[in-house]
Amino acid sequence: MKINRPSICECALLGGRFADQLKLGLFGFLAPLFNTSRHCWGRPISRLVPNRMWIKPRNLNGFQLLVDPTDWSQTVIFREVFLESNYDLDRVKFAPTVIIDCGAHIGMFSLLARSRYQSAELIAYEPNPRNAEIIRLLIAKNRLALSFNECAVSTESAELSFVAINSHGGRLAGKESAHLKMGDSPVYKVQVVDFPAALRAMYIESLLLKMDIEGEERNVLPAIMPLLPRRTALFFETHHGKVGWSEIEGLLTRNGFTVEQINARGLYCDGFASRLS
Repeated sequence: MKINRPSICECALLGGRFADQLKLGLFGFLAPLFNTSRHCWGRPISRLVPNRMWIKPRNLNGFQLLVDPTDWSQTVIFREVFLESNYDLDRVKFAPTVIIDCGAHIGMFSLLARSRYQSAELIAYEPNPRNAEIIRLLIAKNRLALSFNECAVSTESAELSFVAINSHGGRLAGKESAHLKMGDSPVYKVQVVDFPAALRAMYIESLLLKMDIEGEERNVLPAIMPLLPRRTALFFETHHGKVGWSEIEGLLTRNGFTVEQINARGLYCDGFASRLS
């Protein structure tokens, strides 16, 4: 898979102060050199580079992001969030009272949303234990008002196996034993929350929801549709090509949402949907 990595200039321009620009430029210099795949020449020397950097893009309004420049998977999400504006909050035409980040990865969307909506209740779900560690460091460093749940979302409460293909890709795999190997991917036992039940227990006046849950959206979105408030904005990813996109687009349209496709890359499509009343 070809990785579209950020450049030095692109990253440096994200910074406000000169010191922030230098650090972001360093990230932009290091990120293209490394890839966690076994075929990358940069992998052996990645041990000489700090594998975590605190950086401060200016659109985070003072918050800092912890990112690993040697992890191509984190680099992909960094580009989507900060350089390609896949989560452009200007699309959201109301101030949400609740923000929920399903599939939070290392917290980039949560941090971006908190920087814009400072009074909203912010909730995040992420099952990958390595990502969860970074999110907790993010919360501590930024004194972030974020309710974090180290679990996956689905339509049942259970303990299931989770295949961590990479830091931004994984899937629920049933009830196999934990810490086995599936190919080169570690498998963890994770808690799964009944997300429709969680929504029923909340009073939500207006909602900003991000859902990137590696195919499980086909189960979760139909189940939560009757529970979403009239004012809902949704950033989402589908995972089954044109069929998967059409299925979710149709579901949202039938329930009064205006739907926009932001990006399409093979089997994966990024979208935004909004319902204002």
